Amino acid sequence: MQVFLIKYLSIMAVAVLFTACAVKPPVQEMAEARSAIESAQQISNNSPKAKLILKSAEASLKEAADAIDMERYEKARRKAVEAKRKAQKAARIQRSSTRSN
Repeated sequence: MQVFLIKYLSIMAVAVLFTACAVKPPVQEMAEARSAIESAQQISNNSPKAKLILKSAEASLKEAADAIDMERYEKARRKAVEAKRKAQKAARIQRSSTRSN
């Protein structure tokens, strides 16, 4: 009986540890991605390449939101970071083509 109790408590302790270390929604990454997209949208430019990349950033952000809804937080984090990078790239392209015009 005592061995069973020790095993049970050990299993419960491990379960509590895993629960405590559970992944949380990527709130910060989502906010940063949204902000980067909004910033890129505010730069007025007609660069087709930048528009295409910005659309891709918006799609990645949508995928991140969908992943959060499904509680797939690691995928959501990756997609949010991807959206931010794409939005930043679009903004760089827009700025550089604005300077050259």
